[in-house]
Amino acid sequence: MTLFFLIPMLFLAVSGLAQDAANITKPSQADLLVGTRVPRGMTWSTPTKEERLRVLWRGLALSPGAYIRSTFTATSHHLDNKPKDFGQGWGAYAKRNLNSFATFSLQDVASEGLAAATGYEMRYIQCKCTKVLPRIKHALWFNLVTYNREGKTVVNWPNIAGSYSVGMLSTAYTPNQKWSAQGIQMGNSAMAFGFVSSLLQEFTPGRLLRFRKKKTTKEAILPPPVEISN
Repeated sequence: MTLFFLIPMLFLAVSGLAQDAANITKPSQADLLVGTRVPRGMTWSTPTKEERLRVLWRGLALSPGAYIRSTFTATSHHLDNKPKDFGQGWGAYAKRNLNSFATFSLQDVASEGLAAATGYEMRYIQCKCTKVLPRIKHALWFNLVTYNREGKTVVNWPNIAGSYSVGMLSTAYTPNQKWSAQGIQMGNSAMAFGFVSSLLQEFTPGRLLRFRKKKTTKEAILPPPVEISN
């Protein structure tokens, strides 16, 4: 299975679900910059199927972070000329960027698919604390743990398993890569970007580039009542 076959399959799997999930309202906040999170001022509740689809779609296609991480990784690999089979030049850079984007996207699909199957939370839950250091600790720790459907803190093994399994799988469509080396490195990269994302979601102000729900009705402005005197 080639990389150019994987990407259309990836988007066909979620694009048909995006429209139905677009108008779901749950106790979470979706920002274009940092993704979907549950703010500290909101009461947590288990995400529905529609909410999970909305989070996945926005993370794959509508979040700048998805493109920033692939571009950053592609630039690093391009400077190091890895893999050498891609060569140099703009065409080679495009291949590396496409390769990185596909791998990170597949990692997201695998991680959130496992989370959905087990009832684990996949959104970021902001810390109820207000001091900086506890919030940093919470952000870093919450990349390794999450909530189950009962709201108990558990090891976030779907995120870990999805990151490393797809990282190893990516060596099948990337030339001259070994699952025991480059595959594990891609898993490490996904976890590292996850830590950065958690910090951004913890400290980025609310309503920054927030998705806005379209208004479907307009409130009518009624004139004041007229008093009729006899």
